[in-house]
Amino acid sequence: MLSISQSTVENQLLTLLPKADFDALASDLELLDIHAKKILHEPNEPVEHAYFPTAGICSVNAENAKGVRSETGVVGDEGFIGIPIVLFSGSTPAQVVVQVDGCGLRIAKDSLQAAMIKSPALLSMLLRFIHVFSVQTSQTAVANSHYTIIERLARWLLMCQDRTTSHGFTMTHEFLAVMLAVRRSGVTEAMNELEGQGIIRTTRAHISIVKRSMLQEIAGGAYGVQEQEYRRLIPHV
Repeated sequence: MLSISQSTVENQLLTLLPKADFDALASDLELLDIHAKKILHEPNEPVEHAYFPTAGICSVNAENAKGVRSETGVVGDEGFIGIPIVLFSGSTPAQVVVQVDGCGLRIAKDSLQAAMIKSPALLSMLLRFIHVFSVQTSQTAVANSHYTIIERLARWLLMCQDRTTSHGFTMTHEFLAVMLAVRRSGVTEAMNELEGQGIIRTTRAHISIVKRSMLQEIAGGAYGVQEQEYRRLIPHV
């Protein structure tokens, strides 16, 4: 397996590591494409690999006893997938699926755990991100309980744009309905309203954000808490 240079890595957590700590990890990192709908972790199955996305978006989904699924969080190049590995918990009841095509770096469970033991800097970075992600999931619960569909949609679109290098991405209304835990008709109405105001533009399954500032106004307090916590704990590259 070829060693990966830190200067070419586009995952924020890995970029921020001290060079010596990254170099000790590099030979265990595997570069791979992650395609939309690919499942990275199945519920309650052993988690054998962690993923550090460098492009694309992953969705962490919860499912109830009746099989109804909704999104609890999203992860892109700002974080990593594989929290059970860091917490030595083995598995998770959540499903992790790729939401938007991209690529990333994969590392085996044993290799990451060994690196964490040797590198306090790596462990600290991963734990700080886990804290930020827990804030995101709690804010999703608040949004789902206290905000309208259009406010929640605005929050979700902002979060997706934060994790992409472009102003648009591919997403169907059916998938959005699952992500927001609402009916497809509710998503369609909210999308039509945003498009009618010129805030977004849609072409088939592609969504382009035209006026981010207006999306932020609509999202209001539903957006920003987790983002502020990330900035507090994880400095910008």
